Amino acid sequence: MSTAIQDLKEGVVLAELGGYGNGPYCAAHGANAALAMMGTYIVDSGDDVPYPKEFVFKPDRSVYAPYLREHIAAGHSGDTRIGVSVATVQLSHTLEFLATAEEAGADYVSLCAHSSMEMFIKERLGEAMCRRENAAILKEWAVAIINAVTVPVIFKIGLTDPVDTVDAINILTGVGVPIIHINVDQTHQGSNGLHFLEQLTGRCQCLIIGGGIQNIDDARRVLDARANAVAIGTAAMRDPALCASIQRALRYGKSH
Repeated sequence: MSTAIQDLKEGVVLAELGGYGNGPYCAAHGANAALAMMGTYIVDSGDDVPYPKEFVFKPDRSVYAPYLREHIAAGHSGDTRIGVSVATVQLSHTLEFLATAEEAGADYVSLCAHSSMEMFIKERLGEAMCRRENAAILKEWAVAIINAVTVPVIFKIGLTDPVDTVDAINILTGVGVPIIHINVDQTHQGSNGLHFLEQLTGRCQCLIIGGGIQNIDDARRVLDARANAVAIGTAAMRDPALCASIQRALRYGKSH
């Protein structure tokens, strides 16, 4: 297992959160976590993307390159590694944006194959990319992204149809995607998400699981079900110190 993947073991990941997840937010809410994700950013030529404006760019490297440099540097001030997440309807826009993010200092890059926005679904992208009938698209994008960057690649997907999700994981790992982030919606004892997680042992090098994790007990439950790391989103918005607190407890046995 590479150092970049090993660094995520028993790690806490501040999940990307469009509208909030810029560099200063990552520094404050993801401080001392294993990883904080910036974004998700949308790169699109349209003028009316229904998404927070700071997180939408036209496909113009001269505009988003300085933004990424500034915000990745700000994120690193929280003593955490920084990943950058993107969603686009054109593969070329994804490749340019993620390559630029790497050049700007990102430690990881991610494609959001989790969005339910109509602009993606109608193109068989977003969460639709992980349906069996769109397997060729998923494979094409995964191979292209891996070849465009040298930092570790993360694919974020959701748990919709369990069979489709397992097939998507197998495609991604088969082409060399090292890290998969799955939002399973709920991870409480007896939940469908936790049951599904228990079926994924050994399917990828590094599995990040998110879905309702709010405290150390939730995190340990997910790790005990054989995830490698936990992702926290909404709960970290309410408590900026949450990621750091859970990270200390997981790695050093301290909750304060």
